[in-house]
Amino acid sequence: MVCVILAANYSTFAQNSVWLRVQSKNFQLVGDADDASLRRTAAKLEQFRYVFAQLFPQMKFNSPIPTRVVVFKDKKTFDQFKPIEWAAGFFQPDEDINYIVLSADGGETGNFQTIFHEYTHFLVDNSMGRANIPPWFNEGIAEYYEQFLIENNQKVTLGAAHAGNLQVLRRGEIIPFETFFATDYYTLHKQSKESAQLFYAQSWAVLHYLLQGGGAARRAQFDQFVESLMRGTKAKDAFRQAFQTEFATLETELRKYVAQTDFSATVVPFREKLIFDADMKTFPVSESEAKAFQGDLLYHTRRLDEAERFLSEALALDANSSIANTSLGLVKMKQKKFSEAKIYLEKAILLDSQNYLAFYSYASAISRESMTELGFASNYERADAEKIRANLRRAIALNPDFAESYNLYAFVSIIRNEEIDSSIAMIKKALEIAPGNQWYAMRLAELYMRKDDFSGARALAQKIALTASEDRLKVYAENSVRMINALEAQFNYARNYRKRPDPEEVTEIPMSDEEIARRRERALIESLNTTLRRANPDEKRFLGRLTNIECREKQVIFSISADDGVLQLTTASLENLRLISFEPEFVNSEFGCGAVRKENLAVVTYRPGAVGKSKIAGEIVAVEFVPKTFRFLGEEK
Repeated sequence: MVCVILAANYSTFAQNSVWLRVQSKNFQLVGDADDASLRRTAAKLEQFRYVFAQLFPQMKFNSPIPTRVVVFKDKKTFDQFKPIEWAAGFFQPDEDINYIVLSADGGETGNFQTIFHEYTHFLVDNSMGRANIPPWFNEGIAEYYEQFLIENNQKVTLGAAHAGNLQVLRRGEIIPFETFFATDYYTLHKQSKESAQLFYAQSWAVLHYLLQGGGAARRAQFDQFVESLMRGTKAKDAFRQAFQTEFATLETELRKYVAQTDFSATVVPFREKLIFDADMKTFPVSESEAKAFQGDLLYHTRRLDEAERFLSEALALDANSSIANTSLGLVKMKQKKFSEAKIYLEKAILLDSQNYLAFYSYASAISRESMTELGFASNYERADAEKIRANLRRAIALNPDFAESYNLYAFVSIIRNEEIDSSIAMIKKALEIAPGNQWYAMRLAELYMRKDDFSGARALAQKIALTASEDRLKVYAENSVRMINALEAQFNYARNYRKRPDPEEVTEIPMSDEEIARRRERALIESLNTTLRRANPDEKRFLGRLTNIECREKQVIFSISADDGVLQLTTASLENLRLISFEPEFVNSEFGCGAVRKENLAVVTYRPGAVGKSKIAGEIVAVEFVPKTFRFLGEEK
């Protein structure tokens, strides 16, 4: 549940609070907490990061994305910014910055458990890539290390018993290990709260057993397993190679382990105290900067209206605030007010020529200005493309470790179908920086498609379709696999057909041009009939022409003309709609809200709604644009 607070309350807190900024070796901290609280929080985060790095030296800890920590002086102020009601602290990742947010008076255990959990996810994903990490390992290691404790800056305790997880497991439930180890992120995120809790608890128990069970008897095997994952070995193969056992054996061992009463923690005493004060510096924060930091935080938690109010107040106090101009530009972009966004971002660049994020965001604003209302890019004019690239090159020169700059550069190249080889090099650089970003891997697959490298593109897209945790990415990857298969079929047909065979090999009368065209068309139709999405038992599909898209606040209504008249179908979220084109001409056409003027033919799949007075026939599931000559083969008509 999101906490909504009136703007007047924010202003009161901002006026009565004095903000400070503390810079440690790896974190930037800001907030209205006192200097001692900020430094204590910085020390705790630095200690956790240091210990984790000692335990996993092979992992990648230097993130290209900066982490900003906001420490509020009390729970009352923190509550106004937290995204969900029950959060004692939260970790908010994003493409440009990560936020860790907590209050100084919330109690260290409650505050830091959630943060240690999510920060562990971030470090593991950043090092190994989410697609290479099975969910049980990712969740288990985060549950394990959220129990991190340190006493006297020297005595570290790891693997303390997790009372909540033990309570869940001791009900007698254990997920069968074949099912448990086969669970992917998408399936996990679709489970009920109770099923997910059991999965997290069992993941913790498996990690706890592998790290500490039997006097850490399997710890060396666990390290071997992690090393195999980082080399790219499939999780199931890495598991069997490292642990030399079958799932059934481990399941029996785990049941015995969970039933015991003694869960001894591992104590790691360091020779020297883990003190990081010497690396810390404290700076005052102006009222304008304080409002800008709060506005930027609200922007990254998707509370745009409140963010805009804070940032406008910041600029009223100091019109030359680079962070406020940059953040307000980002807010305007989210609001699709691109002309306004560019004004703020241009000013941010003038105020701070070293602000790589302003250069990147300005390029992003230009790119999105040419997109339709539904977020599709049809084409970029050469002048716009060059302006985007120039700003991205500047952003890359200022911060070569900011991966999003490479990603946007590659996207523009895909749309314009140029600079493909250099863009492949760029997106590979982005994947070196952030191996866990599956959207970058999809971008690489799209670039491979442009070079007719269908096997390389398909391998990437299929892996993402199997491992993606979010609906939008999973649908995008599945659609891309279909597109790759269709394009490859057409490419192979054209490559293998010999229009002028060797006269000595001719045994039949040469085909006429009309017969050649007919056979080519037939091959294409057969290929598409195989490639198109199949309708589920509760769905229907038909061949029609999209005539209009009506965008309302909470739904989008599609009007499709078919043989039986015009059918209206709706969706509440475009993210779940499969939208793909097998017709090159339509790929480059405008596609947005309003009348669709471009002649088109599409296979439309929908889930029929209840029969009633509504003109809406059901929920649209997929729109697959096909060539004008397409028809269904076999039983379907």
